[in-house]
Amino acid sequence: MGSADRYAFVRRYASIAAGPFVAAYHRISNSRLASWLLYTGQRPMVTLALLCGVFATFLALALLRPVDMQQLLSDTNTLQTLFTTLLSGAILIVSVVSSISSIVLSQEITDIETEQSRIDASIEFRKRAENLAEVEGSPGQPAAFLEVILYSIYRETRALQRATEECDDEEFREQVDALAEEIVDEARGAAETLDGARFGTFNVLSAGLHYDYSWQLNTARRIRNRYESEIGEETADALQALIDTLKFFATGREYFQSLYYKREVARLSSNLLIVSLPVIVFISYLLLAFDSNIIPIFRIGPLSSLPVFVLLAYTISLAPYVVLTAYVIRVAAITLRTLAAGPFLVRQPDHDDIVELQVDIDPDSWDEQAESEAEGREDESGERAEDRDQEAAGETGDAEGDRPAAED
Repeated sequence: MGSADRYAFVRRYASIAAGPFVAAYHRISNSRLASWLLYTGQRPMVTLALLCGVFATFLALALLRPVDMQQLLSDTNTLQTLFTTLLSGAILIVSVVSSISSIVLSQEITDIETEQSRIDASIEFRKRAENLAEVEGSPGQPAAFLEVILYSIYRETRALQRATEECDDEEFREQVDALAEEIVDEARGAAETLDGARFGTFNVLSAGLHYDYSWQLNTARRIRNRYESEIGEETADALQALIDTLKFFATGREYFQSLYYKREVARLSSNLLIVSLPVIVFISYLLLAFDSNIIPIFRIGPLSSLPVFVLLAYTISLAPYVVLTAYVIRVAAITLRTLAAGPFLVRQPDHDDIVELQVDIDPDSWDEQAESEAEGREDESGERAEDRDQEAAGETGDAEGDRPAAED
């Protein structure tokens, strides 16, 4: 058995062994709790839930091993070192996030000409949306604006289907119908998610993230490139109108996604500053209390008051880090769930390719493909040379035929 066979054998059985764990991971990641924690939950509530989880975990450990926890939390010098480190980290994390916020804010502080060009570009963008939707004015709310574009996509898709009804190519009609059904289903689902949604909530961003415009755009372009010479002008115009509308939706989605990220950074900065100042004051007081040894000791059920107080103080000291975690995990999760990034797919889509891409990308066949392409170019060059020779011979014959007539 060669090394490649051994590698394939190990890989196959490793995938079989990891199957139950992968299935469990997918069930957990698709649960309501995970969805609330990563996407839909308000970040202050997620922060509070995470802090309660940390405190409950440490309290459970203290109840299971109360003697060990008592001994662990009785060393004042170790506790002072721990909370001094947390104090330094809280100050540092506030400084880092404030610097990031300053960078984001600096992009918004521009001269009047830049602001005017931004406004003109926004107005021009909305005019294009109004022309596509054939309405007098486009909505000002991002959710309603995207709904208008989705309706334009739906209308252009139906127009393309009507234009292909009289086409003789059955394969072309089948591919267009399959693409149209995918577009209509996704457009309806995204519009239902956007209906009544408020910008800043996850519903607006979710509708754009789940709408796989990149796959639709690539498929429409493949159909156009393959059948461009075989379809009529009306069908070609309808297909091009759909492609332009999909590109327009892509531009709007990417723009609103960037606005959402800016709002998240602004919220993170404000909430972190609000939380960090009381935490810094609390840790400073706690260090003085440890140094003076003024913490009262009494019994709380099976535990002493010292472990409970230290665990509560430790949980409160983690608040700035948990606030940062609550915001970062949502941004990271949204980025990982993004189906499309411009014209490219960054995740494997759920759709099957309607039009197979006839490009051989196997590196082992590059030499053969290059040779066949070179031979094809030589054949085309030979045919063009023969055509030129025939045309030249024809012109010479015509000239000789005209010469006696001119002499007569």
